[in-house]
Amino acid sequence: MSRWMRIVAAGCLAAALGAPAAAETVTLDVQYAWPSHKRFHEPLAEAFMKEHPDIKIRYLAPAASYTDGQQRILRSAVTGALPDIWYSGYNYLGELVRTLEPRGEIAELGPLLAAEGADWLKANYADTVLRLGQVDGRQWGMPLTSSTPIVYYNKDLLASVGESADALRTWDGIIGAARKITASGSADGMSYAVNEWGDDWLWQALILNAGGEMMSGETVAFGGESGRSAVSLIRRLVTETHMPFLDEDQAIQQFAAGKLGIFIGSTAEVRVMGDAIGGKFGLGTAPYPAPVKGAGGLPVGGSAAVILAQDPAKRKAAWEFLKFITGPAGQKTVVLGSGYMPTNLQTVRSDYLGQFYAAHPDWTTSVGQWPIARPWFGYPGASGPRIWDEQKVVLSQIMRGEVTPEAGLAALVEVTARLAKATN
Repeated sequence: MSRWMRIVAAGCLAAALGAPAAAETVTLDVQYAWPSHKRFHEPLAEAFMKEHPDIKIRYLAPAASYTDGQQRILRSAVTGALPDIWYSGYNYLGELVRTLEPRGEIAELGPLLAAEGADWLKANYADTVLRLGQVDGRQWGMPLTSSTPIVYYNKDLLASVGESADALRTWDGIIGAARKITASGSADGMSYAVNEWGDDWLWQALILNAGGEMMSGETVAFGGESGRSAVSLIRRLVTETHMPFLDEDQAIQQFAAGKLGIFIGSTAEVRVMGDAIGGKFGLGTAPYPAPVKGAGGLPVGGSAAVILAQDPAKRKAAWEFLKFITGPAGQKTVVLGSGYMPTNLQTVRSDYLGQFYAAHPDWTTSVGQWPIARPWFGYPGASGPRIWDEQKVVLSQIMRGEVTPEAGLAALVEVTARLAKATN
């Protein structure tokens, strides 16, 4: 080897030995629910990995719903195959924490939030939002998505039967408008798929809207006036408007095709609705009907991101990802890809969503319902999914007239009390 070549080789070796080692890539397995939510999860991962090239986000096959996802996570805990991050439905967070905390399989986030500093915390998250991710006063999840049910309506169909958005303020007004649309023969009047939803969110909305609650201590609390109001209403929706039995996806497709006048569902579908309609008719959104009794309330739907990773390096990387997806830039991506309410205070600034909201007021309907937003109740133990499996059968029987509303309510109370007690 020539003297010149030896000098070059020695220099290269010295440079290699003196250079800092390349950061090892950390891969995080992330589980989310609802396959359609890929539209914002994928951009979130891409934007995060661009800023953090040493962290790779790998999504697992999405769960069909929060209920399906919860069952999947609990099975994975038994087999030792938990993902590093899971987006738990708020109603299942308590069960998740009480199952995994004793085994050290879920990270408490309170210390991580405290380490970021009080000023950072105050600038980004309202206490009401943070409480969505708390169990027994401790922070276990970072609220990623949040929603309340709203009313979608076809402005053209409503106008064609001589009605306006004012009719949608009350249940009687909605039923009257939907009945006219059905009678016109141009479309089905409405859809409120309480019995076809993936979980009990719309059912809880009816109870809270009537001034009730799901349980008081260990006692089922909707067996009185609030429950009677709810079951009577769902039967009226069928008998008075001839409401078709559609699941959420079917109802959205029918609405977007101009074949459904009114759809009551999650604000998370505002983007989907607008894209699917594509200007074929005027789309409007309105608040959930006025409370049947008193102040009423609405359950906050959505999910909280929890860290299930055991490895310290993965937990550190997972925290960076949680801060990103619940930060203002991440929340802008979530909102614009769905219609969810932002969970970060900075997201409404003009440099994020402020100007967009001003130009698209239909996207702000759910945000205006924060004053009556209530926690999405979670049943004790692991009873939530089993209770809903039984409840939705009874709700279908009530709506189809197979049992009277009174008998159906008694059955709902019985099955809820029995299954909730079985897991205490």
